[in-house]
Amino acid sequence: MSYKNLWYGHRGTHYGYCISCMTKILITGATGFIGRELSLALANKGYRVMALCRNTAHPYLIKHKNIEPVTGDILYPDTLKQAIKGCTQVYHTAALAKMWSRNPDAFYDANVTGTRNVLAAAADAGVQKIVYTSTCGVWGPTLNFPLTEDEPRIVGFPIAYERTKYLAELEVQQFVACGLDVVTVNPSRVFGEGPVTDSNTVGKMVSGYLRGKWRIIPGDGGQISNYAYLHDVVAGHLAAMDKGISGNRYILGGEDISFNQFFDTLGKASGIKHGMLRVPQKAIKFYSRVEWLKTRLTGLPPFFLPEFADRLNFNQKYSSQKAADQLGYRITPFDQAMQKTVDYLKQA
Repeated sequence: MSYKNLWYGHRGTHYGYCISCMTKILITGATGFIGRELSLALANKGYRVMALCRNTAHPYLIKHKNIEPVTGDILYPDTLKQAIKGCTQVYHTAALAKMWSRNPDAFYDANVTGTRNVLAAAADAGVQKIVYTSTCGVWGPTLNFPLTEDEPRIVGFPIAYERTKYLAELEVQQFVACGLDVVTVNPSRVFGEGPVTDSNTVGKMVSGYLRGKWRIIPGDGGQISNYAYLHDVVAGHLAAMDKGISGNRYILGGEDISFNQFFDTLGKASGIKHGMLRVPQKAIKFYSRVEWLKTRLTGLPPFFLPEFADRLNFNQKYSSQKAADQLGYRITPFDQAMQKTVDYLKQA
């Protein structure tokens, strides 16, 4: 079935929306790092949140009178059809964001096919607007200046997560062309108060440092990444639903911070000063190849892979100016966001 056939019955419908009329919202990935905080923010605003998850007893699912757990899977359209019934908005945050999967097709299945299924279900149900959570990884590494939404990618797609999220954005544009109101948001490296999971790489670094188990700085520590505070990113999602223009992408980032700045700020926020070991890039690449070989021979998950080692040779700098101008997006200063994150993890 073509996208036009899928969406044809809804063409001509006016997709303006009124905040006061929207009471029921579907969130996919409701147990994820962004999805769970987004669920809580919407629930606190009085919306009825349908929290889609494969396990309604998941420990990361937030309990709230306005959050209703719904058993479902983005890979099973029938479950989406039931979950989305009566919803006027959808936030699609579910994704496979791990570094590695035993099933090489899992990234495509979750990130591309899953997104297609969600959009098709939304189109069929007459949903008014969708916010799709992508990633700054679709642009990949940068050179001298922070990238904007209009910049092209300058290298290939060696990392499966980035490649499949890019393909998922192409799916979004297909549905937008057929009349579906979809806005894409692209968070950078998100961190903040929340569970430390495999996909929460920044949280793993912070938690490891606090426990004395992370003592490594790659190379000379000058490599730069963009770090976005979780609460800023959630606010950006809400603003994208309210003000975002269909078919547009909005970078939801933070400050561009080097590894040296990152661990210096972390040390000041935590009051803990560790002696850090600077590991040359060549040594990291060698170790990543050993890990790759281990995984090939044993099937055990790798700690690090060569494509991620190569990424350390480049910066990842992004501009959130478009989101600031059109959505009113605001960035919490990195030191303040780090302090809140450290305080939370110490208590947790």
